[in-house]
Amino acid sequence: MAGDYFLEIEAHFAQRRGTPFVLNAKDWILMKSWSEAGIPLPVVIEAIDSVFDKQEAKQRKVNGLAYCKHAVKELWNERRELLIGGQENSPEEEVVPRLAALADVLQPVAPEFAVRVRELVSEKSVPRIEERLMELEHELIESLLPQAEELRAEARALTSGADEKTRARTEEAHLRRLVRERFALPRLTLF
Repeated sequence: MAGDYFLEIEAHFAQRRGTPFVLNAKDWILMKSWSEAGIPLPVVIEAIDSVFDKQEAKQRKVNGLAYCKHAVKELWNERRELLIGGQENSPEEEVVPRLAALADVLQPVAPEFAVRVRELVSEKSVPRIEERLMELEHELIESLLPQAEELRAEARALTSGADEKTRARTEEAHLRRLVRERFALPRLTLF
């Protein structure tokens, strides 16, 4: 599901920028470093939003993903300290209520996925739980697509004007975002 991580970042950055934007090789290396560092997608998205919000307030344009590099690092360090008290491993008791809260939100829409999220308490590794949550989110969205096929046209419209390569990469990320919004799905993450 690492591909989803990159596509979601690319689509979100393009959406915030307001243009079909193709990330360059340095941007992909930067995203890969975030992925390898285990920085959750919601943390990256939130940091990108904060950078855009600050720059828009100053009426400045964000020209590349590198503008977000320090914001991602700072937010991740802050979140990690809040979640795990600055240690490398999260105490198990911190994971259980977060998984329960995610499962509670999923229960009305996708009870079978709520059960699977609750079962993740048996995992002993926070990075492994995050990985499984990303996989479950992907499966969940795929299972809901037949009920929201009209969103595909909306996702396609969001990428109109982009070249074929960019459109293909970002359309699916937009579609997943639209499905999450339609069904009021949270991002499946501990962070």
